[in-house]
Amino acid sequence: MRRSRRHLLGVGELPPRDIFRILLLRPNHRLGNTLLLTPLLTELERRYPGAEIDLVTGCEAADEVFAGFRQVRHIHQLTRRPGHHPVHLLRTLLRLRRNRYDLAIDSTRGSRSGRLLLFLSGARHLLGLPSSKRELRDGGSAWQAALTHAPSHFSLDGVYALRCAMGLPFMDQEHTWPPMRIHLRADEQACGRRLLSDLLGHEPEGDRQIVALFPNATGNKRLCSEWWLALVDALQAAHPQLSFIEMLPAHGQSQLQLRFPAFYSSNVRRMAALLAQCNGYISADCGVMHLACAAGVPTLGLFTRDNLTRYRPRGPHDEALCVAERTPTEVAAAAAPFLQALPCRS
Repeated sequence: MRRSRRHLLGVGELPPRDIFRILLLRPNHRLGNTLLLTPLLTELERRYPGAEIDLVTGCEAADEVFAGFRQVRHIHQLTRRPGHHPVHLLRTLLRLRRNRYDLAIDSTRGSRSGRLLLFLSGARHLLGLPSSKRELRDGGSAWQAALTHAPSHFSLDGVYALRCAMGLPFMDQEHTWPPMRIHLRADEQACGRRLLSDLLGHEPEGDRQIVALFPNATGNKRLCSEWWLALVDALQAAHPQLSFIEMLPAHGQSQLQLRFPAFYSSNVRRMAALLAQCNGYISADCGVMHLACAAGVPTLGLFTRDNLTRYRPRGPHDEALCVAERTPTEVAAAAAPFLQALPCRS
């Protein structure tokens, strides 16, 4: 029976060869959601090293996020509300269809715009984790069985979909999942070291540990300045070896009364270069938290919602705490194992 052009790939249906033009779809403007694509890019570069990858995104910082991925060819930039700019959207769709992609991937479950772009892309193979009742029914028992083993973290949706479509055996060891990464060049790392020294006014001292704080987030993920100041007081009392720097949000205003050296930049890679030189990082759930994780600094995420498992930082030295029912003093006590395990930097 001939399958519909709207048919998603089934388990084991994606060929390991003859895939050279890949389209990755994540039409979202948030920095964090964009960084959560980096494990899938790493996986694609491993599975299809001879391919080129294009992306559709709404994130203005996408060029900076994906600059270090060798197979990324072109980034199709959507406006924040693409439905309000139909001419631009139509032109983008026409460009996508002219490229005649071998594989298009809707990178996450639950994105209606991503799924619509997937079906309109004109790609030869369409990939995404089944999410609707119809897709689950069309996918058959193989997909239904595979979904019972799907990893919970948002950044692994696309990776798992790809592995299942290639018919790879399920692997539940954490070390087999690609990490989040923003690939910093050697000169950017050196710039980050100079930035940190300039910010502190001296070279980092061997007996001090530098922890970056970003006391900001959106909506009800945000914790107030008074809460953060109380947390910092408790952390300093319990861990006198810590020194703090504050990463400023887009509005450029300190949330900690300028008690610590403060850093502002609208350049994502410059922020990542500085964060990579710190011993640790603490913030609420936000895009800068994912940037710190991708830069490789041990990251502690403070969550006010019950979505910790889905969005927590997932580096080898990262941790996450639910703080909704905790005082700053209680959070400081709960953070002690994370702080005590921070590596020293030479």
